[in-house]
Amino acid sequence: MDFFEAQERARKRTKRLVLLFALAVLGTVLAGYAASWFLLNNVGSNSGYTRDRYGRRVYRESSASPGPLFDPKLFLLVTGGTLAVVGGASLFKWSQMRAGGSAIAEMAGGRPVDLKTTDLRERKLLNVVEEMSIASGIPMPAVYVLEDEPGLNAFAAGLTTSDAAVAVTRGTLDKLTRDELQGVVAHEFSHILNGDMRLNVRITAIVFGILVIGLIGRSVLKSVGRGRISGGGGKNKGGGLALILVVGLALLIIGYVGYFFGRLIQAAVSRQREFLADASAVQFTRNPGGITGALKKIGGYALGGNVIGANTAEIGHFFFAQAFKSSFGGLWATHPPLDERIRAVDPSWDGKLFEPEAVVDIQHESFATAGFGGGTRYPADETLRRVHEIQPGLPPPRVIAPVAFKPARIVADIGALTESHFRHAQLLLDTIPTRLRESTRDSATAQALVYGLLFSGDKAARDAQQAIVAQHAGPEAAAALAAQRSALSLLDPAARLPLLQLAVPALRQLDRAALDRFITTLDELVHADRQVTPFEYALQKMLLRQLRLAQQPAQRVQFDSFDAVRGEIAVVLSALAHFSPKDSAAAFAEGAGQLPVIRGQLSLLPPAASGLEQVDAALDRLAVSSLPIKQRLLVAAGHVIASDGAVTVEEGELYRALAATLAVPMPALGMAA
Repeated sequence: MDFFEAQERARKRTKRLVLLFALAVLGTVLAGYAASWFLLNNVGSNSGYTRDRYGRRVYRESSASPGPLFDPKLFLLVTGGTLAVVGGASLFKWSQMRAGGSAIAEMAGGRPVDLKTTDLRERKLLNVVEEMSIASGIPMPAVYVLEDEPGLNAFAAGLTTSDAAVAVTRGTLDKLTRDELQGVVAHEFSHILNGDMRLNVRITAIVFGILVIGLIGRSVLKSVGRGRISGGGGKNKGGGLALILVVGLALLIIGYVGYFFGRLIQAAVSRQREFLADASAVQFTRNPGGITGALKKIGGYALGGNVIGANTAEIGHFFFAQAFKSSFGGLWATHPPLDERIRAVDPSWDGKLFEPEAVVDIQHESFATAGFGGGTRYPADETLRRVHEIQPGLPPPRVIAPVAFKPARIVADIGALTESHFRHAQLLLDTIPTRLRESTRDSATAQALVYGLLFSGDKAARDAQQAIVAQHAGPEAAAALAAQRSALSLLDPAARLPLLQLAVPALRQLDRAALDRFITTLDELVHADRQVTPFEYALQKMLLRQLRLAQQPAQRVQFDSFDAVRGEIAVVLSALAHFSPKDSAAAFAEGAGQLPVIRGQLSLLPPAASGLEQVDAALDRLAVSSLPIKQRLLVAAGHVIASDGAVTVEEGELYRALAATLAVPMPALGMAA
C-alpha cells in the first residue's frame, strides 16, 4: 500500500469515525432529552406534601398533566446545549494539539532529547530515528524521552510528516537492544506515514468533548458534597439541593454513557492499525526478532507497557503497546493482546516471554532506585569514541548503482517502508563524514552546513560565498563553515538532501530573529552569482516549506479539482521540460500525457512564463491541493525528467525537493545497496 492509498484510507476512516462519534453524540442528546423531560415533569412538579390552612401536613397531587413525550423546544434546547459543550470542548482539545507533535509529547511529560547528548542510550535512539528518517524520506522528527515512565512504551504524534515527534519511555530506552528499539521506532514511523497521527488527534479531541459533560456533572456533585453550592434558605433549601444533586447525577450518567461508547469506538479503530504497523516494521527492517523481542519484554516485565503520567490517559491509543489497564473485560483495550501480535509476526512462537535477570518489587521499589533508571553520561569526546566503537568509523566506500527510473514505480514507493530503502539509508549515513553528521545536531553548525551545501564552482567562487556568510550571518557562522569545508568536499552528492533532512530539528530551534538572519543569508548565497540552479532553488524551497509546516502543521486542502490548478501544473511541467536536454516540447508532452483529465488544455509555456519565480508561486498553490492532484503531478513530472532516458543526481534531487514541497515523503530514487 503506497503513501497516497494509505492517506486515502485514513481519510475514509476519519469519515467513518466522525459518523460513529456523531451517533454517540446523538445518543448523548437523546439521553439528555429524556433526563430533562423527566426532571421537568416530575422533580420540578407541584406534587408533594404541604400544609393546609389549619397547619396540618397533607399531600397534594399536581393538577398539571405531564407534557407530551416529544417537546420540540426542549429537544432543540438540549441538542443545542449538548453540541455547544461537546463541540467547544473538542475544539479546545484540538487547539491544544494542533501545534504539532512536539506539543503533544511535552503535554505527555516528554523531555526533548538534546541533539548533542552525551548519553549513549539517547545517542542510540537518535541514530535509529535518523536511519528511519532517511529511509522513508521525511524530515527528522523531534525526539523525546518520557523520563518518569519506567514502563516499556513509545508513541508518534503530529499532524503532518513535517511536525512529527517520536517519544519513548525511559524504560524503552534502558531495556531494549538496538534491534528491538529499531523495531519499535519502525512501528511508529508506519503510523507517521499511514496518516494515523492526525486520526489519533481527532479521536482524542472528540472523545474529550463527550467526556466533558460527565466531568461537569462530577464537578457539580463534588461541589454539593463540599458545601460549595447553597440551595437557598427556608423550606426550599432541601428541594433546591435535591434538584442540583439530580441534575449533577444526570449529567454524570449522560456524559459517561457517551464516553463509554466513545472509548469503544476509539479502541476498535486503534486495534485495527496495530497489526499493520507491526507488519510494516518487519517489512522495513527485515528483522522480525526486533519487534517481537520488544513485545516479549513488554509481556515479561512486571510494569509492561504501563504509563503513569497524569496527561497520558487521553492519548493511550497513541502508544506502541497497551498503556493502561483495559476496563470492561478488554472492551476498552486500544491494542490487540501481546500474544496475538507476536504470533502475527512469528507464527512459530513457543509462547515464552522475556524473563528479566533481576526482579524489582514494584510495590516497594522503583526501577530507578533499583539501578535501572537513566543512562550513563560521558564527556562529548568520550561519547564519540564509544559510539564509534559500537559502530566503527567509515567503511570502505561502496558503489551504489542507480536502477531504471520509472516514475509510476517511484510514486508507488512513496511512503512505503521497504528494506532496500532502509539498507540504503544505513549505507548512506555510514559514508557521511563524522564532522558533517555531528554538525546537524546543533543549530549554529546546522546553519553553516546548509550554507556549505550550496557551495559550488572553483575555489574563488567558494571563497566569495564564504565572505557572504561572514557578512550576513556573522564571523561565528563563517568560522563554523570554514571548519566544515574540507568534509563537504568529500561528501557524496547523493547525501546532500539526506543531510538537510537531519538538520531540520536543529533549525527548528532557531528563534525568530536567528531564523530571519538564516533565511536572508541563504537567499544571498542562492543569488550570489545572479543565477539560480535547480538544486539551489529546490534546497531553499524544500527547507523553508518544511520549517513552515513544522510551525503551522494544520493546513486545509483548498483545491480538489485539476482544472482549478491547471495553470500551475503547466508552469511546473514547462519549467522541468526546459531543464531537460531533450527537446522541450517532447518532454512536456510525455508529462502532460499522464494527466488525461486536462491533457488537452495543457501547453508548453515559454521560459519567461515558467521561470523559478513562476514555479515558486505555482508550488504554493499546489501544496494545498488534494492528494490525487499531487500524486498525478509527481507521475507527470517524473515522466518529464526521465524523457531523455537518464536521470542525473541533480534531477533526482529536484524531483525529491518537489515532493517535499508538496509534503509528500519520498525516499532515495531508484537506489539499492
